[in-house]
Amino acid sequence: MINNPDWKKPKIKPYLHQISLDCIEKLIDCVEQFNKSKINADATFKMQKQALTDEIDDPEFLEFATENFSEIMGYIAQGSLNIRIHREITGKMWFGVGKD
Repeated sequence: MINNPDWKKPKIKPYLHQISLDCIEKLIDCVEQFNKSKINADATFKMQKQALTDEIDDPEFLEFATENFSEIMGYIAQGSLNIRIHREITGKMWFGVGKD
């Protein structure tokens, strides 16, 4: 009997994270609330960071997304809803946008 609960977990880090539509909707909602003066900039940032934290399990993907948040919002502002974070074997990360 195998007693190690991690025995099936892959050792290889994921190389892609797709931002879900649910997360994108939460990010948009935060901006809309801010634009309507329902929340301030600090609350907006906290809510957006929480939406990304709830969305992204991998700490490196999460750090990249929060550090480059304006890029995510730029894609959303352009109408892109198929936003992905990519990681090369070397560890370099970037956003990719697929056809919606």
